[in-house]
This record gives sequence, C-alpha cells and structure tokens, in this order.
Amino acid sequence: MRRAGVCALVLVLGTACAGGLTLEETTGVLRDDAAVLSRMELDHKATAFTDDRSGCEAGARRSVFTMTGDLPLGADPARASTALTSTLATEFRTMGYQEAEGPHAQFGVNVSVLEKQSLGIVFTVAMRTRQPNVDISGKTGCLPE
Repeated sequence: MRRAGVCALVLVLGTACAGGLTLEETTGVLRDDAAVLSRMELDHKATAFTDDRSGCEAGARRSVFTMTGDLPLGADPARASTALTSTLATEFRTMGYQEAEGPHAQFGVNVSVLEKQSLGIVFTVAMRTRQPNVDISGKTGCLPE
C-alpha cells in the first residue's frame, strides 16, 4: 500500500516537472472546485461550464465555470453580503486559492480575484447591489487540447 502511494507521488511530481498538468487534469480540478461553490445557496442560481478558445493559440483552449445568483429576498442586504463574502473566503482558502491582483471596487461592484497559482486557475468574484448580486467566474489557463 505504501509503495502505491510513493508511486502515485512520483507520477504527480513527474507530471508537474514535465510541464504541468494537462487540460483534462486542470479542468478536473476546476470542476471539483466549482462543485464546492455550486453548493452555496443563492436565489435564481445559474451555473455553466464551457470551453473558450479566445485568446488561446491554435490547438489550445481554456475551461470556464460561471455561476450567478442573488442574495435571499427579504434578507438584510448588508448582512447577507457579509455572510456570503465570509463563506466564499473560507471556501477559497480551503481549496488553496490566494488573493491575486485585480480590480477591487469599481462603479458599485466589489471584485475579488483569487488564484491557484500552481495550476493557473483564476476565479473572479463580483458582488453588487443590483441583480444578479453575485457573479463568479473561474478559468483555467490556455492549455493544449
């Protein structure tokens, strides 16, 4: 059993040293992280998982997860927003994301950028007072297909 664990570790490290994870592997991590975020309760929640080739070289693409939704109707917007922000921060930290440079607050929208540097996955979280109140987008980098 211990040997299998060592072999798996060598395989993972070999993949990382040989140029990183494949698009499929990185997309798998994005899907897992998206599944965690998708469990959050939001009114009118909509999620999507797509591919995007824009800005990528020929033969490469990125995977994109999006989720939009609203804070619960009738809830105090300030409290609901604070609670959601706290929950999101905890989830992203638990999944290994770190804050990255990005626009933070502009035109009534609070924007956070979080990155899992080792995999090149970046999430952007926008919260605003108008609907949809929450807009989350996660993307892999452009990787060969």
